[in-house]
Amino acid sequence: MRYHRLILEAGPNAVTVRFHPRLTVVAGVGRLERDSLVGELLGSLGGGRGGAHLELTEDSGRRLAVMRPESGRDRVVEIETGQDVSGEFENAHGTIDILEHLGLNVEAARRLCRLSATDVAASSRSDALVRALAVVDQDQLWQAADQVRATDVALKTEVEAVGAAPEDLPVIEEIERRHEEFENALERHEDVRHHALFIGGACALAAIPAALLNRLYALPFLVVALLTTVVSIRFRRRMELARKAESEALAAAGARSYIGFHLQRVNGLLQGQHNRQHLATAADAHRQAVARWQSLAGEVAVDWALTMRERIATLAVRLADEGRAGSGLTGPSLRAVEPADLAHALVARLAELRNAGPGGQSLPLILDEPLNGVDPSIKQWMLELVGRSAGSPQVVYLTEDEDVASWARMEAVAGHLAVIEPSPEHEAVVGERLVG
Repeated sequence: MRYHRLILEAGPNAVTVRFHPRLTVVAGVGRLERDSLVGELLGSLGGGRGGAHLELTEDSGRRLAVMRPESGRDRVVEIETGQDVSGEFENAHGTIDILEHLGLNVEAARRLCRLSATDVAASSRSDALVRALAVVDQDQLWQAADQVRATDVALKTEVEAVGAAPEDLPVIEEIERRHEEFENALERHEDVRHHALFIGGACALAAIPAALLNRLYALPFLVVALLTTVVSIRFRRRMELARKAESEALAAAGARSYIGFHLQRVNGLLQGQHNRQHLATAADAHRQAVARWQSLAGEVAVDWALTMRERIATLAVRLADEGRAGSGLTGPSLRAVEPADLAHALVARLAELRNAGPGGQSLPLILDEPLNGVDPSIKQWMLELVGRSAGSPQVVYLTEDEDVASWARMEAVAGHLAVIEPSPEHEAVVGERLVG
């Protein structure tokens, strides 16, 4: 399977992302945008939000348009003939789910199709990480893992309750965090400003009679008034920085983002105070659960640890019998991956995706900044490997690394790949144009 075109709609606006059949590099996108685009790509296959439409080509060469209007029935249309083939991909609930047709769900597809720097390190150092997690207090470790899972489910439930989709989750969580920081900064600023006005005004008034007696007597009062003014200005600056950060998060979900999350939609989400409070509470609980997990397991992903739970638990029992169990809080590191490990992880994942479906169907590989922190000389070698290996299956490379973007621009000249660099321009399209 290959992605051909992704169209994301929000009201009258839409953004189109076109993919190269071999390798597409989406440059200049941060973590939030990368998370969102991965969610949109996989969600459009597995039954995500309305307004996310996808054109794809099966391994057999058949081109399909998966149309998910914001209102109305989802459809799958064969582009060459215009025939409606939705029945091939409907699940037991009547939902169009191409991933289920391949024996996957969205979470399983995310683990299989997405390869990040953390994934590379985990796969290349699995034995060391299993041992590191085995010496952590097992009760605490798995309680923390279960809590991350539970709060993640609760957060997704709140997201869906306000009319959004799970693919929106990274954006919504970031907005909620920034909004909470802004509200806290505003509250502190108002409190400091109130006291500063009272203290500064009182000192200024007291300085007048003091100056009539002796000018030096007025100096302490003036210094206090000046200091309160400086403190007030400083807290105001913090509030403005928090306001700017919130605006940037909203903008990343709207007009400046190619992923189709628009400011109007986010504002509509935040208008319901009751729902917003529930969502903020769920997001905060999830952040605390993730922080707790990271204090025990470091940068190891919860999903990976759960897949290795039996190995970890077995080794923990053996180490305890040998009297070598630790006290926890080891925080295993995922850094310092060797070049050979990088290459092996990439080649192994490509091989796995070539036959991801029950009938040997392939799925595209989504590289999510896998070379983060890698030495430039090794990075160049790995990029050449990516360029040579892409095509079977198709590869989509998401990055904010300028080294990767520069390499991609050079390769794009020869037509070996396509480079997408997001801009605030939007295309007015409708989902029906997918079959045009």
